[in-house]
Amino acid sequence: MQDGQAMEKTAGYKAGNSPQIGFFPYHGGDIEILVRVANYDYPNAGISGPLFFGEQAAMLKSHQNRTAIELATMAVLATISIIFLISYLGSALYRNRDDSLLILGLICLFYALYNGMISERVLAGTSLNLSFNTLYKIKDFCSVTCLGLLIFYFYRFRSGIMSGLMTLITLFILGAYICLLTFLPISVYVLTAPFVIGLYTLVLLWLLIQCAIRYVISEKGERLSSFLWYAAILCITLYCLDVNLFSISLKENVNIGQFCIVLFSILMLFLAVLRFFEAYRTVRSLKDQLLLLDQVKDDFLSNTSHELKTPLNAIVNISESLLRGSEGALTEDQAHNLAIVTGSGRRLTYLVDELLDYSKMKHGDITLHRSATDLSSYVDSVMRMHSFLLGTKKLELLNEITAKFPLIYADGNRLVQILHNLIGNAIKFTEEGSVRISAAVVQGKAEVRITDTGRGISPDKLEHIFLPFEQEADAGPRAAGGTGLGLSITRKLVEMHGGTIHAESLPGEGATFVLTFPLAEGKKENRVNVTPVSMPPAITGHRALRYDEPLIMKGTRAEWILVVDDDAANLQTISSLLKLEGYSYAVTSRSDSVLELLDQLPSIHLVIADIMMPGMSGYELLDRIRERFSPSELPVLMLTAGNKAHQLKLALEKGANDFVSKPFELEELLARIGGLTRMKTSVQAARNAEISFLRSQINPHFLYNALNAIAELCVDAPNEAERLILQLSSYLRGSVHFKHLDSKTSLENELEMINAYVAIEQARFGSRLEVIIDVDADVDRTMQIPPLTLQPLIENAIRHGLMSRVGGGRVMLSIRNLNEAEARFTIEDNGIGMTKQRMNDIRQVSDGSTGVGLWNISSRLKLLYNRDFQMESHDGEGTRITFDLPIQHHTSKGNGRHTT
Repeated sequence: MQDGQAMEKTAGYKAGNSPQIGFFPYHGGDIEILVRVANYDYPNAGISGPLFFGEQAAMLKSHQNRTAIELATMAVLATISIIFLISYLGSALYRNRDDSLLILGLICLFYALYNGMISERVLAGTSLNLSFNTLYKIKDFCSVTCLGLLIFYFYRFRSGIMSGLMTLITLFILGAYICLLTFLPISVYVLTAPFVIGLYTLVLLWLLIQCAIRYVISEKGERLSSFLWYAAILCITLYCLDVNLFSISLKENVNIGQFCIVLFSILMLFLAVLRFFEAYRTVRSLKDQLLLLDQVKDDFLSNTSHELKTPLNAIVNISESLLRGSEGALTEDQAHNLAIVTGSGRRLTYLVDELLDYSKMKHGDITLHRSATDLSSYVDSVMRMHSFLLGTKKLELLNEITAKFPLIYADGNRLVQILHNLIGNAIKFTEEGSVRISAAVVQGKAEVRITDTGRGISPDKLEHIFLPFEQEADAGPRAAGGTGLGLSITRKLVEMHGGTIHAESLPGEGATFVLTFPLAEGKKENRVNVTPVSMPPAITGHRALRYDEPLIMKGTRAEWILVVDDDAANLQTISSLLKLEGYSYAVTSRSDSVLELLDQLPSIHLVIADIMMPGMSGYELLDRIRERFSPSELPVLMLTAGNKAHQLKLALEKGANDFVSKPFELEELLARIGGLTRMKTSVQAARNAEISFLRSQINPHFLYNALNAIAELCVDAPNEAERLILQLSSYLRGSVHFKHLDSKTSLENELEMINAYVAIEQARFGSRLEVIIDVDADVDRTMQIPPLTLQPLIENAIRHGLMSRVGGGRVMLSIRNLNEAEARFTIEDNGIGMTKQRMNDIRQVSDGSTGVGLWNISSRLKLLYNRDFQMESHDGEGTRITFDLPIQHHTSKGNGRHTT
């Protein structure tokens, strides 16, 4: 027997390592057996396994048994691999591709190949006639690939067990090893095999430990799955251990390993089946829940719709009777508001009817009462109703169906519903142009075409729009509206008439809805012009419901409210409410108008803004408002139709004070308006009271010091005292002449007060006091600043900075323009200065005892401008105080365009 070619040198050497069985006659006596072995490639030299001797029958049976076990193991693994791969293809076919099935199938396939190249090496005896080197490399490739696939499987489908970094490093090492075995001889790349085997072992131990932990901490419903995963990894670990022991000749066979690998593949198959049945159980449970919820939804829609019908009919009927003059003549505004009520009620009635029809259709409760019907009259009637609701849309409604068109066999009421849905849909998505309705007799049926010049519909959505509760996705939140049932109900009604309906459209080229009806057969009938839809009475002087230009109304109350919403009906409703309550208000449909109105109108007490608006949304408007006003300075009430938690949360985070969901109850809206306007009034009153308190501290403080100075001059210099009294009189007239608590004075007046005070102090201290006032030529002396802001700082510098020194000193006031919006004020002295502790103490003083000037001015700057002055001082080196104020001019605010 010979396997390969054994040579003393590599020349002529040929590797071979396949199990062999041979027979020879035995006639007694000694048998000499010669075994020649050469090895220049394989890691183990010599005879790695035992040699067996016996009778021919026993040896054949033993060999056949081992081969059968090997083939059976391969067959089981290959079969399970095929099951996984078929399942993967099936999942991909039904667009629910499960990649985990593919990976498990490949793992089983490669283990089947690997198992055929160890022990009995059954693949070596195939007709492929592969060399030993090729078989050996394929064996190593299958082993490494199985580990790589197993690692990737756990990383991809069993989160938390293999981290991304660990997976990347391991796969990189395994990939490098595959490159080595592909391009290098066996004798070279096997030198790295121990390291790969060590990595193999560490990874399997890691997976085994992690699966054990998962099993221990698993919930009751997950314990079976966790245990099976642990058992599977334990099987693959034992298989690898058994194969490694066999490869180093510590075991005679791999029977235990073969059992473990088969058990591993069975467990993986069982886990896949278990997952499938769990998914099936979940789907069945969800299906039952959905069916129940669908029934609940249908019952709710049906019951709610029936309950809404009665009050809606009452609203529409009473409004129409009032419009017809049942309670006397109406003014234009009264008729206009009632027309809005009637139109909104009728629109809601159509929505309720759609919900009822949808519920009836699901239960097959709709009955048609068909008769010969004049299509042209019905189209004309529906078009006249929609022409009233066009508003300012530049649309032309054209009925191109002639009066001589044949009668159709249809239910008149359902025909109105069909036409209303299709014409209303065309108007909704067409801003300008035309909506045309034409008809022709095609193949014995009436073919009606409703064509618009709107934005069109994507080809992939032409069937989608006929599904229940579906709307054209590109329409936007405002354009879509409705329930999404109109087209679905229309298709069902047309089909119940024995006709068909479909849409033809391209984006940007308008849309055409084509529907067919059967023609009326039999004798001719007298043609009657039917008017199936009650029309609202005409209103003289009907106004277009648009507020592109702001509408401003002065009411009896001082609180001004600014309302912005792109829904004209909402604006009209809120306007009527505010007018009834006596508020002064301004309404607009454009967000950018709000910022202009904030500058034009008197102090606004409240802004009411819709969240969803075209152009600048309510969120963006809120950001712009909060850049100028705090929530307490200008409350903002948001209107939202979605009433979704994330929208409300975002609005409150951006600074909204409150929100109201649409549609809103008038009482609720009025209560929230009242609460926010009272808050604004209270905050303003508290602010005014605090400013009044701060100013009340300044005046007596300065007056006391000035009178003391004049009293000292009355004896020694009466003429000088008289001059100072006149300056003090002028100063007092300016300092107390403020009509409002929050009024401001001009820079010129403040400088006059400073000059009066400095004249008094220089009369007392003479040459010891030097005051320099440096104002840039480009500084506008009419700019408005809080009164008694600069003078107390000059006084503080003189009293506490200079006069504490025997030689006196110098005080300098400089005023500079930083830019067009701000001016910088600096008061600097060369007095005794102060320590940091002293500066901190001065800022904290709030009583009238000492330091009131600095504390007072700091408090007013924070209150009025949300800013403070900067103080720099060093003991013995003087003090410098700097602050910036916005440049404001005294102008009376206009009230914009008022309508009274």
